[in-house]
Amino acid sequence: MDSSFPIKTLQTTSSCFHYQDKGTGPALLLIHGSLCDLRYWRWQLPELAGHCRVIVPSLPHYWPQENAQTEFSVYQHARDMLHLLDALNIESAHVLGHSRGGSIAIQMALEQNDKVRSLILADPGIRTRQQESHANFKHEALLAIQEGKLDEGLAVFIDAVSGENTWKRMVRWFKQMVRDNANTLVLQQNEPAFYFDEAIFSALTLPVTLLGGSDSPAPFPQIIARLDSILPQAQSHVISPASHGMNLAMPHEFNRIILDHLIQQAFTN
Repeated sequence: MDSSFPIKTLQTTSSCFHYQDKGTGPALLLIHGSLCDLRYWRWQLPELAGHCRVIVPSLPHYWPQENAQTEFSVYQHARDMLHLLDALNIESAHVLGHSRGGSIAIQMALEQNDKVRSLILADPGIRTRQQESHANFKHEALLAIQEGKLDEGLAVFIDAVSGENTWKRMVRWFKQMVRDNANTLVLQQNEPAFYFDEAIFSALTLPVTLLGGSDSPAPFPQIIARLDSILPQAQSHVISPASHGMNLAMPHEFNRIILDHLIQQAFTN
């Protein structure tokens, strides 16, 4: 990790936050997904911070804070992120969520729409009742980890969301980050599901950019297509060649789309 972007610690009455904060201008909050933490955005923070204020937190329970006392759920993490914005005196922010972080970003907008200026959703991990069987891989991964087969279990999870043999191709720092957050799978297994609710989501009238990888496996392309059809201000982009970890595979293209989104919002607000 670039030492020029130190990890800051903020203790509030409700939680302890570890985050990076760089740049000036409109605030952009980056929310990581499952098994990740603030290190996931290593190719976004330096480039984006030249254009706006970038806030990159690790969600409570994730490295380096493994034993948070708060509830583990999309709903609690959305409240946590809203509390973080308040603690940093940020009136509103553009919010980018990847995978499970996409659900958190949406819940933030549903809970306090005045705090979220726009949404950027990269392969958002929203569950549908028709796709419940897809979540079985989480149980399989957790069983392997509990049996002491850490890398085997993590490979099951990563390959399910990014494509076969992705774990084998991952670089050392990414594998270490995932190992550091393996304990969160136990918590995630028991969290309340965040389901796709078309009636509620269609009420989101803020600008939304949807990002998908050309090789992202099901259900991500289907989720993006449904969101694109119901969100009144949605724009979709496909990054190629890339899968679920599109911000790592094609960082400059990913960052370009984010900056284009921010520029567009600056001209329309």
